[in-house]
Amino acid sequence: MPSITDDEMPAVTMVVPTRNRAHTLRLVAESFYVQDLVDEIIYVDDAGEDTTPQLLDELTDRFPDVHTVIMRNDTRLGAAECRNRGAAVARNGYILFCDDDEMLEPGYARTCLRKLMLSGAGAVSGRRVYMRNGETPDAALRRFGSGIRSGPPYRALLCEHVTGARFSGDIEVPFANAVIITPTALVRQYGFDPAYARGNGYREETDYQMNLFVSGHRILMTAEVHSIHLSPAQVRTGGQRVNRWRRLYWTIFYTAYFYRKYWDRYRTRLGIRMPRRLAVAWFAVFATYREMLRPTLYRMVFAVMRLRGSTAPG
Repeated sequence: MPSITDDEMPAVTMVVPTRNRAHTLRLVAESFYVQDLVDEIIYVDDAGEDTTPQLLDELTDRFPDVHTVIMRNDTRLGAAECRNRGAAVARNGYILFCDDDEMLEPGYARTCLRKLMLSGAGAVSGRRVYMRNGETPDAALRRFGSGIRSGPPYRALLCEHVTGARFSGDIEVPFANAVIITPTALVRQYGFDPAYARGNGYREETDYQMNLFVSGHRILMTAEVHSIHLSPAQVRTGGQRVNRWRRLYWTIFYTAYFYRKYWDRYRTRLGIRMPRRLAVAWFAVFATYREMLRPTLYRMVFAVMRLRGSTAPG
C-alpha cells in the first residue's frame, strides 16, 4: 500500500471568506493557525462593515509564522467569488476552504491532504459537527461519536449530504461538506459559481464539488477528523418564520439551477432514472417539509412529552 512521509507533505493555503463575522472569527481562527502544514491563510472580506479588519490585523501580529493575506471586496460579491479570489492568489498547490464560523480539529489539514494525495481524489473533507448552545467543542465531539443518525450518509435523489449519519473510516460521495482540501489547479480550472450570491446561497458550497464529480473526479469524506460549527447562540442567526419562507424560496430556486447544470451527468454517473423536472419537484416537497413542517411537528412532540412528564404520578 502506498504511503507518504511527513517530509513529503506539501504546504497548504487556507481560504476563508467572511462578512461581518468578527465575533465568530475570534472564536475559531486560532484553530486555523495551529493546523499542521498550513503556512498561508487568505481571508477575503466581502465588503463587511464590522471590526473584522482590526481582528485580522491582530491575528497577523499574533501568528507571524503563518503568512496572513487580507483581501477586501469594495462591493459584496458573495462567498463563491470570495473563494475564487482567494484561490487566484494562493501560493501553495493545495487549498483548504473553511467558513468563518467553524473551528478545525487538530490534524484536520494533514489528515485530509494525506488522503487526497494517496487516493488521487479531487477533494476530501472530514465530518462536520454542530455544537449545541452551551456546549463545548469536546462535548460536541463526544456526543456526536461516529454519528447520531441511522441511514445512508447521502441521499442521491435529493442531492443531500446527511451531516449526522453514522459511518466510520472513509466514504466516497458526490460531494462532502464545505470544509474541503482540494488542489489549487482544480479550483482555478472549475471554480466556484458566483450565481449563488443572493439569498441563502444554497448549493454554493457544493456546486464546485459536484462539478468535479460529474467531470470524473472522486470526492471523499473521512470520519477521522472533524470541523466543529459554532452553536446558534454564538453565530447569532435569526429564526423568524418570515426568514424560513425566504430560505425555502432560495433553497428551491438554487436547487433548480443546480439541477439544470448537473442533473443529466449526475444521474448518468449514479444510474438514476428520474428525470430532472420530477427530481426538482421531489426536492421541493422535501424542502417544504424540512423547513416548514418538521420544526412544528418537533415542537408538538416535545410539548406532549413535557405535558406527560408533568402529569405523571409521584
